[in-house]
Amino acid sequence: MTALDDRTIFADGQRAVDRLTEDIAGQLEPVPRPGAGSAMVPPLVRASRAVAVVIAVGMAVSSFILSFAALSDLARRTSSWGGWLPYLWPGIVDGAIVLATMGILTFSAYPDQRKAKQFFWAVLGVGTLVSVGGNALHAILRAGAPLPTWLTFVVACVPPAGILAATHVAQILWQFSASLVTTTVPPSRRGGVAPARAHHDRGERWLPLAREIHDRGRLTNHSETTLTEALWRLFELQPQMSLRAIGEEVGVGHHDVIARLRQIASEVVRDRPDLVPMPVAIEATPGLAS
Repeated sequence: MTALDDRTIFADGQRAVDRLTEDIAGQLEPVPRPGAGSAMVPPLVRASRAVAVVIAVGMAVSSFILSFAALSDLARRTSSWGGWLPYLWPGIVDGAIVLATMGILTFSAYPDQRKAKQFFWAVLGVGTLVSVGGNALHAILRAGAPLPTWLTFVVACVPPAGILAATHVAQILWQFSASLVTTTVPPSRRGGVAPARAHHDRGERWLPLAREIHDRGRLTNHSETTLTEALWRLFELQPQMSLRAIGEEVGVGHHDVIARLRQIASEVVRDRPDLVPMPVAIEATPGLAS
């Protein structure tokens, strides 16, 4: 056997080893879910999440029961309400905390809804202050003793304040529609485009790409509307804007999010070029100044 034969045999063997390695790697690689862009969650992570949720629910229920007992006794000592009415007072206080938390969670995906989030944060802060303060005062006051005049005044003011907060929350949620959330574009950035055409370009032309990014599990903490606005500014609006300016206009908080969006959009378009709403090569888009 010649040296050339040896090299040929070695090359064939190496190719076989490479194919075997690729097959093993393919079998070990987790299969992603249809329409998802991330790998399957490891069993340990799923188990940890389940345990954490159970513990969190147990802590929340226990805390609510203890707080309910303390605050209802505090309301009973005011002598303003008799019978079962004092049991409603802790529902207002601790209910406001839960309501505000749900409101913050609801609007977390919409950075442009700053006023709504600020209101919910204010309700959460006031509700937490009243609940913690009430539990603390209940612990230091003598058992069965009537409340001081100033404390009775504070307790009596909570129900009307709760009416005001609950009514305003209902108004916010009633008027809010995710499909109507848009970001106002300064006239200097519109480039002379008619308002109807500009809204169509921002709201529909880039929406399929934004949805595909969400379907792949990327940037899901930002709404499709926000991603659509950012994509329109990144790849279509002229003159080109800086990443920082785009981040400020769409309300994402930091220009690094826009840089990530540009990179993710490039990856998606390589797989789905049909999602590009206009003849533009996203991969070849020059870097924008931050």
